[in-house]
Amino acid sequence: MDIIETLNAAGQQELVAKLESLNGDARKNLEHDIASQDWEELKALYTEKSSASLDDNVSGDLKPMPFKIATDDLRYDFWKETGEILLGKGQVAAFLVAGGQGSRLGFDGPKGMFDIGLPSHKSLFQLQAERLQNLAAQVGHAIPWCIMTSPLNHEATVNFFTEHNFFGYARENIRFFEQGTICALDPNGKAVVDENNRLALVPDGNGGCFRALAQSGTLAWLIEKGVRYVFLYSVDNALCRICDPAFIGALASEGRSMSASKVVHKAGPNEKVGIFALQNNKPGVVEYSDLPENYRDMTNADGSLTFDGGNIAIHLFKTEGLRKLQTSKLPWHTARKTVCGIEKCWKFEQFLFDAFPQLGTMMPFGVVREEEFSPVKNAEGNDSPKTAREMIGRLHREWLRKAHVEVKPNKLYEVSPTLSYAGEGLSRRVFERELGRNILEFDE
Repeated sequence: MDIIETLNAAGQQELVAKLESLNGDARKNLEHDIASQDWEELKALYTEKSSASLDDNVSGDLKPMPFKIATDDLRYDFWKETGEILLGKGQVAAFLVAGGQGSRLGFDGPKGMFDIGLPSHKSLFQLQAERLQNLAAQVGHAIPWCIMTSPLNHEATVNFFTEHNFFGYARENIRFFEQGTICALDPNGKAVVDENNRLALVPDGNGGCFRALAQSGTLAWLIEKGVRYVFLYSVDNALCRICDPAFIGALASEGRSMSASKVVHKAGPNEKVGIFALQNNKPGVVEYSDLPENYRDMTNADGSLTFDGGNIAIHLFKTEGLRKLQTSKLPWHTARKTVCGIEKCWKFEQFLFDAFPQLGTMMPFGVVREEEFSPVKNAEGNDSPKTAREMIGRLHREWLRKAHVEVKPNKLYEVSPTLSYAGEGLSRRVFERELGRNILEFDE
C-alpha cells in the first residue's frame, strides 16, 4: 500500500490534499514525516479515545505499596558491595531522559544545559558527567551513558557535549538517541500540519523510551557490552545518585523482580507527584491528577498518609526486562491541548510506569528526599533552582560535618562530584586542601 492509499484508509484525505499541493523539498519533508507514523494505529487511537469520556486510570482495587527507607535495612551495606561488584564488572549502564527544554525556567535550551546557580556554575549535564566518572573510577570500570534527547533539542545537546569535550567522559561510552514522536490530531481526528507544511509531531511520552532504546540500536549496544542493569533517571533531579550501587545491589539480590524504583515519603497530600500503588494487586504509579481526593487525603491511624510513596522518576531495569518491553504494547494516554493554534487537539503519550505490570513484580526502594530528590522544574518557588541549591548546600554541609570538618552553620557548601560521589573521601585535611577549588562555600 503506497502512502496515498495508507492515508486514505486512515481517513486523512485533507493530508493527502496538502501533500499533493506541494512540490520539491516541501513535499519530500512532509512525506518523510508521514512515513514516520503508524496511521492505522493513529486512527484506532482516535476512534477509541474520542468515544471515551476520560482515561480511566484508577479502576478496580487500589492499595498503597509498602516500602521502607533502604538505609534503615540491615542488608544495606551488602547491597552496596554487591552493586559495586556489578559496576566493576561493567554490568551497569546509566540512561538519562533529557528531552525537555528549560522553558519553564526561563532558559532557551535543553534543560540539561541549565546552570542552577551553584558557585561552580556547572550545568546539570556536567554535574552528572562528573558524578558518573567519580563512581566509575571507584569501581574500576567505565559506565556506559545513554542520553535520550528529543527532536527539539538533540542537535543542541550533542553540540553542547562536543563543545565541552564531553566533560571528560570517554566518547565511546556515550550514546545519544532521540525520543520518538507521534502526530497530534485535531478535534476531528485529522492530522495537524504546521505553518511550514510539516506534521505537528509531539513527544510520545516517557513510556516511549523503551521503543527508542531498542529502535536506535542502543539496547543491542548495551547487551553487546555485557550490561545487565540499566539505571534510568530524569535530567532535572539535581540530587540524583546516578547508578547508586546499593540500589543496583538490592535488585540483584532480590532476584525475582525485573525492575525497581526509588520512592520517597510524600511531602504532603497536595505534593504533585505520582504515587506508587497496587492496582488490582499489580504494581504501578497513579498520577497526582488521577488520584481521587479521598485517596489523596487518606491517613493511617498514626496520622501518616496512606498513599505515601512518591514517584521520583528513578528506576532500574534488568536488560532482559527491557528486551521484553521493546515488543510490548503500553497503553496510550491522552491530553487535549492547543497545537498550532488549534484548541482541544489530541496528543497521545505513553507512560513509563505502565511497564511495571507487564514485568510482574517491582521492587520499591525507599530513599531520603533530602539526600536524593531535588527537581528543578520552576523558575521560582518550590522545585526551583533556589531550592535545589539550598538542598545541595545543606546535604554537602552535612557530608563535611560527618567528616569532622568544622563547618560554618550559616554557610552552605558545594562539594564537587569529582571529589565525592556521596560523601565519601572527605576529611579535615581534604577540606583544607580543596576549599576554594573543589569545595566552595556560599550563603544560605
